[in-house]
Amino acid sequence: MYLHKLLKSILFLALIAILTACGNAHDSTNSDSSTKAETSESATKIIKTKRGDLEMPRHPQRIVTDGYLPELLVLGVKPVGSTQWDLENKVIQDQIDGIESTGERSLETIVQLKPDLIITWVSDEKILQQYEKIAPTLALPYSSSGDIYEIMRRLGDALDKKEEAEQWIKHLDKIAAEARAQLVDIMKPDDTFALMGVFVVDKGFYIYGDGGYRGGEAIYKHLQLKPPAKQEKEMIGKEAYRQVSYEVIPEYAGDYIFIDQGDLISEVWGESEGLWKSLDAVKNDRVYKLDPDLFWGNDPISLELQIKEIVNMLSQKQS
Repeated sequence: MYLHKLLKSILFLALIAILTACGNAHDSTNSDSSTKAETSESATKIIKTKRGDLEMPRHPQRIVTDGYLPELLVLGVKPVGSTQWDLENKVIQDQIDGIESTGERSLETIVQLKPDLIITWVSDEKILQQYEKIAPTLALPYSSSGDIYEIMRRLGDALDKKEEAEQWIKHLDKIAAEARAQLVDIMKPDDTFALMGVFVVDKGFYIYGDGGYRGGEAIYKHLQLKPPAKQEKEMIGKEAYRQVSYEVIPEYAGDYIFIDQGDLISEVWGESEGLWKSLDAVKNDRVYKLDPDLFWGNDPISLELQIKEIVNMLSQKQS
């Protein structure tokens, strides 16, 4: 009897061992399959840039940006770090909690943030090479990145946010179309609008084109306001800005003038202010002083607000 019970126990233990082995083998097979599934999609991808092919994370988790903070926020991407200059942009103050300041490109701070991707608008090779020692670096130089459509699409493509980029583009086009419709009953079709600015540091006077500076993209590309003939011929689609002497300013002046740093005219022009006051737009009270903090650049959030602000200024002046 004892022997019979012993044999039953041995057989039972053997069965347990076999089942356990089968189970482990099954788990191992599942684990292998799971691992293969996880690795079937590479952790990195290659994208083409103007500096050549860039291998970057397919799904970056810790991005540091130098120049494109509002763009990333619009795409639903919150970086771990950004330059202080970007963080001071007044139009994004409700969205920057938790983003670390990298100051004026502090390499030490960037290293501490352990980024898996750096996105920058600088073109200085020395800076780019420093960044590349820390993490893969996507460089979209501001001077060569084109208008906001190109910027958003290139970032959307790199970060697998194509749909978000296209949605925002449609949103901006709608805002611009509505704004243009509002201006139809306010402005005459042949009215011209100059975009100018002054600098205290060099006492210079500047004319701006339809690039990303001082609201040029909002005024000429999206609102489609007509520039003065000389400005249109020499600058639109060609130059973002140029410094000119006081004597030639009447040649660039339009029926209306948008002016950056307009409160500094007297300080900058001094004895030459009489020439400024002789312009028809000045005499007819058709000069609009731009908020330098809002009209500094052409990030997507500022651009939308610029379009609305320009329509607001023109509407108030005509009422």
